[in-house]
Amino acid sequence: MKKQVLSLVMVLLLILGSLAGCSGGENSSGGGESSAAAQNQSQAEESQGGTTSNMNAEGLPIVNDKVELSIFQYCRDNDQIDWENLWFYEQLEEETNIHITFDVATATDWATKLNLMLVSGEYNDIVMNRDGNGVDVEEYGVVQKIFVPLDDLIAEYMPIYSERVAMDPSIVESLKASDGQTYSMGYIVAQDIHCGNMDFINKTWLDNLGLEMPETVDELTEVLRAFRDQDANGNGDAGDEYPFEAVLKDFYKMSLSFFGVPENDQWVSIDDDAQVRLNARMDGYRDALEWMHLLYEEGLVDQEVLTQDSTNVDSKLLEGRAGLIARWRLLSHGIDEVKDDFTLMVPVDAEGYSAKMNTTMEVATPCALITCTNEYPEITARWLDNLLETQTAYEGYYGPEGEIWSYNENGKAEIGPEGDQGGTAYAPGVNSLFYGPAEWYFETFEVPDYRLEKAEYDDIYTEAGVYETYPADYLFKLVTLTSDENTTLNLHLTDLTNLITEMISNSIMTGVTDDSWNTFQNNLTGAGADDYVAVYQAALDRYLAEQ
Repeated sequence: MKKQVLSLVMVLLLILGSLAGCSGGENSSGGGESSAAAQNQSQAEESQGGTTSNMNAEGLPIVNDKVELSIFQYCRDNDQIDWENLWFYEQLEEETNIHITFDVATATDWATKLNLMLVSGEYNDIVMNRDGNGVDVEEYGVVQKIFVPLDDLIAEYMPIYSERVAMDPSIVESLKASDGQTYSMGYIVAQDIHCGNMDFINKTWLDNLGLEMPETVDELTEVLRAFRDQDANGNGDAGDEYPFEAVLKDFYKMSLSFFGVPENDQWVSIDDDAQVRLNARMDGYRDALEWMHLLYEEGLVDQEVLTQDSTNVDSKLLEGRAGLIARWRLLSHGIDEVKDDFTLMVPVDAEGYSAKMNTTMEVATPCALITCTNEYPEITARWLDNLLETQTAYEGYYGPEGEIWSYNENGKAEIGPEGDQGGTAYAPGVNSLFYGPAEWYFETFEVPDYRLEKAEYDDIYTEAGVYETYPADYLFKLVTLTSDENTTLNLHLTDLTNLITEMISNSIMTGVTDDSWNTFQNNLTGAGADDYVAVYQAALDRYLAEQ
C-alpha cells in the first residue's frame, strides 16, 4: 500500500512540475500564467538589453560569446548517428559560435521519452520533431504554453524560412493551432508524389511463366499460385518462392486497397462526398480480410508475414525469392541486385470494387519547436533559420560538399554516382530541419533518377485513378484540432488500433465468420468509433467551410 501511495505521489509531483514549468500556476500579478512562463515573456521583452546584446542581427557568427542550446532530437530507428561528434554540428559551431547538445530519442521510443520530458518540468531548448507526430501542440503549446508561438520570431529573425514559406504559403497552413498561432517550423521536401509504398511485381517471373500483368484480384490470385507452383525463379526448386513477400502492415494495406479501402495508421478516410468513415466499416473490408486468409491458407503469402520485419523481407527479396512486394521505389533503395526483375503494378480491382490507395499530401509537417524555458529564443530562431541556408541545408542533409554531393555545371546540388547512402556519417539527414518547397527545391537541386522514378510511378497511379478525392491527410495535416478534440481522438485511437490489428491478424490466420465479424463491429462501437469519426468530421467541416 505504501508503494502505491508513493507511486501516486511521484506521478502527481511530475504533473505539478510540468504545470509549474510554464503554465498552470498563478504568478504574483494574479494572472493565469506561471512564474516560468512570465519569466520567459519578460526575457523576450528585455531581449534588446539581454539576450540579443550578444547576438549579431545578420551574418555569422550569430553570437559573439559562445552560447549553448540543447535539443530533444528525433532519430530514425535505423540511423546510427554520433550526435555529439557529428561533422555537421562541429562546422556549425565554428560558423555560428553556438554549441549544441542532444537528448536523442529514436522513433520507437519517441512518444514515450517526449512525454516524460514534457511532464518533468525540465525542457530542452528545442524539440526537433522530424517524425511530424507525437507533439500535441494544442495541449503543450496553446494550453500549457510549454512551446512558444513562433510567428513574431519568424517575422523578425527567420528571413530564409519566411522567403521559402512565401513561395507557397498554403503548405504551412497545417501548422496553425486553434488560437491562430504557429508553434512549429515546418519540414518538407517537395517531390510531387502522392503515396508511400507502391506495388511491384516480379516481371522476370511473369516472363518465365508466360504470364500477363494481372489487372484484377482474381487474375493476381492465379499469378501468385503460378509463382508458388511453377519454379518461377528457375532455380530448379519449385518450393522456395514467396509469391507475396511483405511485412504485415504492407500486406494488409496493399490487400485492402484492391477492395477500395485506403487504409492508414489512423483507420479513417474520407469519401467523395467529404464524409469521414471508419475504414473497418467499409463494404470491402471483410472481403479483403477473407482474401488475405485465402493467400495465407494457400501459402501464397510468406507464412512469416505476421511477425517478420523489413530486414527479413529484404533478405528474401535479395535472394531472388519474392514475387509481389511493396516498396517506396526500386532505384537506390537497397535492392540494386534484383531491382531489374521488378516492375510497377497498378493496384488491381477486386470484383465489385475499384482500387483506392491511401493518398498523401505534400504539406509541411511540424518539426522544430522552441520551449518556454529557452533563455535565447531570438538566438535560437537565427540558428534554426541558418539551417535552411542553401549550402548549409544540403550539408545538413548529405554531409560535406565533395563527398556525397557537389554542385554541377548548372550550379545545382547533385548527388554523386554512388547515391545518397552514408550521409549520416556526417550529418543528421532527414532527422533534422529541412524546408524545401517545390520552387526552391527544383531550382537548387538536380533531382536524382530515383526521385524522378518515384514521380513517374506517381503519374501512372494518378492516371489509373487510384488516389482519393479527399486524401485522409486533410484530417491529419490540414484541419485544426482543439485540445479537447485531440484528447478524444487519443482516448479512442489505442483501443481502435488494438481491435483492428487483432482482427486483421486473426482473420489472416483463421478467416472471418459472421459471428467474428459482428462481434468486431460491436466492439468498434464500444471502443468509441462513432465519437472518433465525429470529431474528425466536425474538424473537416470547419476546415472546408473556411476554404
